[in-house]
Amino acid sequence: MIHKGLKWGVSLILAASLMCGCSGGDEKTDGKITVKISAINGVSWAPLFIADSEGFFAGQGLAVEFLTPGGPRGFQAMHAGECAFSMLSQEPLLIAQDQGIESIIVATMLKSRVYGIIAAPEIKSPADLKGAVMYASDPGSAPYTFTCNVLREAGLDPAKDVTFMQMNADAAIMALQNGEVKACFINMFKVPELKGMTINILVDATRKDDCLKYLGTIEFPAEMLCTTADFAKNNPEVCQKVVNALMDAQKWVQAHTDLEVATAMSKNFSAIDVNILAKEVAIMRDIYKPDCYITEEGENNVVNMCLSTGLIKKHIPYSKIVDMSFVNNYSK
Repeated sequence: MIHKGLKWGVSLILAASLMCGCSGGDEKTDGKITVKISAINGVSWAPLFIADSEGFFAGQGLAVEFLTPGGPRGFQAMHAGECAFSMLSQEPLLIAQDQGIESIIVATMLKSRVYGIIAAPEIKSPADLKGAVMYASDPGSAPYTFTCNVLREAGLDPAKDVTFMQMNADAAIMALQNGEVKACFINMFKVPELKGMTINILVDATRKDDCLKYLGTIEFPAEMLCTTADFAKNNPEVCQKVVNALMDAQKWVQAHTDLEVATAMSKNFSAIDVNILAKEVAIMRDIYKPDCYITEEGENNVVNMCLSTGLIKKHIPYSKIVDMSFVNNYSK
């Protein structure tokens, strides 16, 4: 399926919110509260997987189930009551919030994005992508927004000058290798999995210069854990337990080696050799956010980019979408 321009299924979320059923976090299994989380299987989300594998969720009296798919579709599932929390980057959440679909961000995994764009050897710069077919994840997603921003910085119109091919991220890498696309978005921690492919790295947001050029700041909180506004209001104890476990896991990650972290989360990443997984953890090491805290300045950086690119129409105040009370109450 090929997309030109930006599309977003807000109507799907609206419909889902109207049929909201189970809370996704109030069933009990063996005395534990079952909490369902829409999951994205990536090393940038390691603390959440570590919270499960190392028993931090269990220690809070929680039995967690990770559900897929994640991303925007998992976010829709959350608003349909199919899960209590969603792993998500901010752009889809902000678009929905702009349409009156209220969510609450309770923690962040990362200080900033680890986004990048890789390309075939003949593509030397983003400007060379004019007329090309490329991959940028789902329309409306954070990777898509980032890719469009890179193209605009290069003087290209994302709606006219490139063709976006819709597929999953692993298929996109194969498509690049086979010449079916000329470039693709990638989370930079995935580079160790490329296994000797000949590519050009056009953009790497883990480099300070690229981060400043394409994100405008080095404080750009990424990889959110969010829930619906209603769930946060009606289930503060569950939210606190989830955040407690997450922050315990963040500390655990900081105290252990890359290989130890990779081994602990390997059950969720069985298709990846543990030594490659350890290399991915190493890339992420300095980007994890141990305190899980989102500052108002950092949040405004994300909101302002969404405003400037037309993703949202009005400013969304920090207090309307970010709730750091659970993070602040962790030590208590």
